[in-house]
Amino acid sequence: MTTQATNSACKLHNWLKNSSSITGARASRFQESGGAKYSDRTLTDRPLSFDTFDFLYENRGSGTTITFRPGVAFCLRRFYELITDVVRGAWVHYIREQNAPVLGAHTDLDEFLFGSERSDLSAVRAILAEVQSNACFYCAEPLRRASQVDHFIPWTVYPVDLGHNFVLAHDSCNAAKSSRLAAGDHLQKWLRRNTDHGAELEARFDASGVMQKLPASIESAEWAYSRASATGAMAWQRRNELKRVDSSWLAYFNAARPGP
Repeated sequence: MTTQATNSACKLHNWLKNSSSITGARASRFQESGGAKYSDRTLTDRPLSFDTFDFLYENRGSGTTITFRPGVAFCLRRFYELITDVVRGAWVHYIREQNAPVLGAHTDLDEFLFGSERSDLSAVRAILAEVQSNACFYCAEPLRRASQVDHFIPWTVYPVDLGHNFVLAHDSCNAAKSSRLAAGDHLQKWLRRNTDHGAELEARFDASGVMQKLPASIESAEWAYSRASATGAMAWQRRNELKRVDSSWLAYFNAARPGP
């Protein structure tokens, strides 16, 4: 490696070592500004400012491209995992700090924000088939033909594999539902299943090594339906039939909540 590349590597290493002080400085500026939380409005009225680090590339202040200084590309490859962990950790910490009342204690923010690798769901299939009496969750017809483990709250909405979010469905039903939320009667059925069989599913998922957090599954579903209702999204009913998500979803969640 050239002397210039070595110097760049050292600077990048020192920057990463001192990332906590950078975060601390950003927090201090936040507190000095009065601690006001940023919203869509204030992001426009009061744009966030960022420190300038000229050692990575020449900061011209204009244009649409950058050219890394010699050695920087090597360092980014070499320290990729470290840089990713620093950035993701700081972002998760900031989001949780600013949204603690909304997120609660059950939300796995890292997986929610950045997703997780989709798990092998073969262990889930047998459990769901028994709980569902070997019938498709959506159409209730026997599962004699090919079936799929479906994410009731779609993977595209909540990219985390949690056991209580899974249902077993015909290939055709799963394909027709695709990445949409399911209509109200399916939601009511899913909530009832997790109320009636939640503890049993928890024990069986744990025994099979399947990650499960029922409160997180319920919270993510409630969030997804609240957003769909607010935006007038369409939910899947059956085959090619769709229904608009209205405010009735809230009654299903209220009915499923444990009593006092």
